[in-house]
Amino acid sequence: KSHYTFNLRDVSRVVQGMLLQRAKSLSTDAAQARAMGLRLWIHEVLRVFFDRLVDDSDRNWFLEFLQGYTETHFQANFNDLFSHLIEPGEVLSTENLRKCFFGHYMNAEDLYEEVPNVDDLIAKMEEFLTDYNGMSKRPMNLAIFLYAAEHVSRVCRALKQPGAHMLMCGVGGSGRQSLSRLAGFICNMQTIQIELSKSYGVTEWKEDLKKVLRTAGADDKPTIFLFSDTQIKDEGFVEDVNNILTSGEVPNLFTKEEIGGVCEDIRGDAKREGVSETQNDLFQFFINRVRANLHVILCLSPIGDSFRERCRMFPGLVNCTTIDWF
Repeated sequence: KSHYTFNLRDVSRVVQGMLLQRAKSLSTDAAQARAMGLRLWIHEVLRVFFDRLVDDSDRNWFLEFLQGYTETHFQANFNDLFSHLIEPGEVLSTENLRKCFFGHYMNAEDLYEEVPNVDDLIAKMEEFLTDYNGMSKRPMNLAIFLYAAEHVSRVCRALKQPGAHMLMCGVGGSGRQSLSRLAGFICNMQTIQIELSKSYGVTEWKEDLKKVLRTAGADDKPTIFLFSDTQIKDEGFVEDVNNILTSGEVPNLFTKEEIGGVCEDIRGDAKREGVSETQNDLFQFFINRVRANLHVILCLSPIGDSFRERCRMFPGLVNCTTIDWF
């Protein structure tokens, strides 16, 4: 449980998630609007804190704590709030809460709304998968069911937040990368992944990172950088990813000439934003764009000591990501 570290960033992620919902999504009835607001808050708390927990005892404790907190501070009964997820007379459990979904993918207006029907959600995900396979050179043969829909929805939620990143923990073959690609397609984002070869080394890695940062910063495109632990040929790769997670840049990645080229690429956009045309201000404008547009999705296996060691050596892997366990 080396990743059981929590700080104010996690609280801010709950607030960011709640801010995804617009006023037009709320009911005009005050009681219904309040209930939906509470369900949204609970959903965001579950995604940030609950999804980090690894065993049933921790999850059950957290659910009891959340129920007590909701009743004490909001005077709302958990079973009443989620009555649509349980049978009459049934008590809400962690299994029932798996069917609690909020997302932007169910409507054409891109509104972050509650998804009341899981069957409709799965059908929509299958539709997205069909569209993806029709456009991609690498079609994915996936079976969409509740488990897959959960993870796609979690990734989509993070991708809708500026500068949010994901840590996908699970063994190889569990669907981490495929579901991340599908989520990127749903959010209309470009997914970039390095291609390993026998000669792939630090030099090639640096060039790939420059391409990723240029796409997000200079081209101003929402971008996903998908990186797996099987691609770590050098621990320096993880250090660079940690720097991107914490600050949005890699120290000394660009040469002076390359920095000048980047500044020229964004000069027009920066001028329209009222940014002064000094090189320092232009490059900072570039970095700010990278922070807003770039989403890193890390796929790591928790098996062995390497996961714990990396979390200890590079705290940004946990502190600056939303964790999803497979």
